[in-house]
Amino acid sequence: MNSTFFGLELSRRALEAQQTALDITGHNIANSNTQGYTRQIANLKSTAPDTIFGMGHNLSLGTGVVLDNITRARDNFVDTQYRWENSKQGYWLAREDSLNKIESLYNEPTSNSLHDDMDKFWTAWSDLAKDPENVGAKSVVVERALTLTDSFHNITQQIITMKKDITSNIKLEVQQINTVAEQIKNLNDQIKRAEVAGDNPNDLRDKRDLLVDDLSKLVNVKVVETRDTNFTDRQVNNYKIVIGNDTTVPEQVLVNDSQYYKLKIPDPTVLENPISTDPTTYQISFENGTLLKFGDKQGQLQANMSIAVAGETTDGSYTKSYLDTLQSQFDSLAQGIAAGVNYYHNTKAGYTPGVDFFATSDSTATITAANIVVNSTLQSSPKDVVTGISGEDIGKANVAKGIAAFASGFDQYKTDSGSASNPVDGESFGDYYGANVVTIGVDVQQAQRMREGQDVLVTHMSNQRESYSGVSLDEEMTNLVKFQKSYAAAARMVTMMDDMLNTIVNGMGITR
Repeated sequence: MNSTFFGLELSRRALEAQQTALDITGHNIANSNTQGYTRQIANLKSTAPDTIFGMGHNLSLGTGVVLDNITRARDNFVDTQYRWENSKQGYWLAREDSLNKIESLYNEPTSNSLHDDMDKFWTAWSDLAKDPENVGAKSVVVERALTLTDSFHNITQQIITMKKDITSNIKLEVQQINTVAEQIKNLNDQIKRAEVAGDNPNDLRDKRDLLVDDLSKLVNVKVVETRDTNFTDRQVNNYKIVIGNDTTVPEQVLVNDSQYYKLKIPDPTVLENPISTDPTTYQISFENGTLLKFGDKQGQLQANMSIAVAGETTDGSYTKSYLDTLQSQFDSLAQGIAAGVNYYHNTKAGYTPGVDFFATSDSTATITAANIVVNSTLQSSPKDVVTGISGEDIGKANVAKGIAAFASGFDQYKTDSGSASNPVDGESFGDYYGANVVTIGVDVQQAQRMREGQDVLVTHMSNQRESYSGVSLDEEMTNLVKFQKSYAAAARMVTMMDDMLNTIVNGMGITR
């Protein structure tokens, strides 16, 4: 026969286990609105049974319940998918934001746009061709040219400013990645110490997972968690974070258990300059000099790099950034206009000494959108604007007509110059510029569609993760009732055992 105290011990275990389960339920309820919190589960298990002898054979008698462990309701596959989609969303969100700003730079279609300035410039030459000796009309040509060059300068300055702003963001994002990596490394140390002691630090794991989620917005993240083989009697894990292109060999490890590896960027002044012949000098690298490979359109950092610094291709090579390419297009447009107008105003005109209509502000040989200016001689003396060809009747105004013809195309230019090529690619300067405007519009629409698609995917993955890991107040209230009833029943059992002991102690052996 078992001792009555056996029943008290069994009841004590039940009270302790149910009370702990109630505490865990209360912890879930308290954190139902805490960002990054994962629902915790009290896993109860029966204790080892006793063996008693009865009716000629042994019987196993249960000894009660004990709390086995406290686990998190977490699905690693869903976490991996969520972070993948989160990286994609971060890329397209940052790219859409930058492209919208670039699109506003064009200021199209308005009366204060570069396209409008070019049209007015060609129109001024057309008006001058009708009255080639009119000094007032020549002054209008110079004024329209000054407005056109100012537009080129303004656009270039806006590109430079945007480049500086984005490179500042890149610097902050790299600093943020390094900070998060250090925080994760510190949490790894705390979690491992707890695991070695036999604890299950779920709240610390939640903090670490939340940091990884934040990191995935900036760059692609892959978590590798493996068991530490140094500990065979308990569950102790090694935790590693790989960033960027996860197919790169060797792996691009940001955090490896109790170590983290900082990223570094080139000198900010280097980032703000146009791309050099060695684009790798612009790339983000680890402190050991290994370049960071981003992968395929993942994370805000890659989006900002491709817009302002240099884009990475699928084969690992690098190309001009979006802003550098854009600046090159404006430079080509400025060079094309200057080459065409200067041909008619100087070479074709045939006057001695010839005067270029457009020049550079810094006396360099190459005209760009940043340095194109109207010849200072013409600015101070608009009457010197050339309208005709030397030796011809001034009324023919073939110079003014040739320049005005640029409004519709390059046919007259090719005939006059004997060149089969155009100053720029396209049917006309307006078409070339218009094609660039259409391209940015298409890029903006693509970024918007991709971002909207990623919004849907991230929301879906977030909901899926929340349905599994999130706290349901209805479910927790049910658990409260369940564990409270079990606790009350165990307490009632203690009372019953007390009565039994009272009978044994005070009732047995007394004659009534």
